[in-house]
Amino acid sequence: MSIFVSYTTRDSYVNRNTLKMVSGVLSNYGPHYIDLLHNDAPEKQRHVEEMLSHAQLMILIRSRSIEKSEWVQWELSEAKKIGIPIIEVQASINQKETISNLKYKLASELKKLERRSSKDAQTCAA
Repeated sequence: MSIFVSYTTRDSYVNRNTLKMVSGVLSNYGPHYIDLLHNDAPEKQRHVEEMLSHAQLMILIRSRSIEKSEWVQWELSEAKKIGIPIIEVQASINQKETISNLKYKLASELKKLERRSSKDAQTCAA
């Protein structure tokens, strides 16, 4: 499953270290993309658009400033438009709490998505 991580670093809730920790957790779930860590393309915005278009799941790290970030708003809009499921993870000033929130949300929400996928497959087979 290809995972796209949406976030903003406008406030002190999310920084490079937090994102490295997020990446460590997501590595257990498959390929993932975090712009600040993985984007070394010459055309950075185009690369973000490309990576989002191939994502099968979006993780939104919800901090106070996401409503003010035009990029996060665009990413959310695009994900909804193309039908990418979105899992929201509450960011905390405490990085360990953010990572704990991520682990909890992944465990619970992925089970729901798997159930939904199997129901869809059964419906298509019928």
